[in-house]
Amino acid sequence: MSCFQDFLSLAQVQLGQVEIKCPITECNKHLDEATILFNLPHDDIIKYKYFLELSRIDSSTKPCPQCKHFTTFKRKIHIPNPSKSEIKFKVQCPSCQFVWCFKCHSPWHEGVNCREYKKGDKLLRHWANEIEYGQRNAQKCPRCKVHIQRTEGCDHMTCSQCNTNFCYRCGERYRQLRFFGDHTSNLSIFGCKYRYLPERPHVRRLVRGSVCAGKLLIAPLLLVIGLALELSQLS
Repeated sequence: MSCFQDFLSLAQVQLGQVEIKCPITECNKHLDEATILFNLPHDDIIKYKYFLELSRIDSSTKPCPQCKHFTTFKRKIHIPNPSKSEIKFKVQCPSCQFVWCFKCHSPWHEGVNCREYKKGDKLLRHWANEIEYGQRNAQKCPRCKVHIQRTEGCDHMTCSQCNTNFCYRCGERYRQLRFFGDHTSNLSIFGCKYRYLPERPHVRRLVRGSVCAGKLLIAPLLLVIGLALELSQLS
């Protein structure tokens, strides 16, 4: 069963496949949707349903670049001015309010056409990924996707556009649960990947996952002890 689950996860998560052939060599049929969903872990079920919905839509519907909410484009009245002809593709996601361009599936680019934006965005991404003075030239906000350059200070950044807190080194959001630690904790599942065994990601995930599992197992025991102490004090 484990091998079969690994096969399904690899097919739909790594490759984004929706129609998955039976792994048995002698069988030429595709696995039915119910079988796939039954054998996938929860996180992969969400991804599979996303790919499934994506395969069933036409070109008039696209997912939001930020939250993946599907939006159907309703063509607006034609604007005769050529310099503003692409403004009719400006849409706002009803779920997360993110403003984006339906034509090129990018954040909205005011005053710049899609071709110029894509060209400039490619050059920007190339520049941002270059390492100078021991750090990236710029890091992209994980929420609104704007590039931010750090001139001084620590890795903890706050986006000036959407106030999202994120790490400049890895680009991930700052997440924190007091019991499990935060982004600066070496052994926390929310910790930065560069803080602990950056060259050995599999070992890092194994260690952090084991620590998290241990805390989950001991949490009920601590709760019982705490309640027992409280009851003893009341009595």
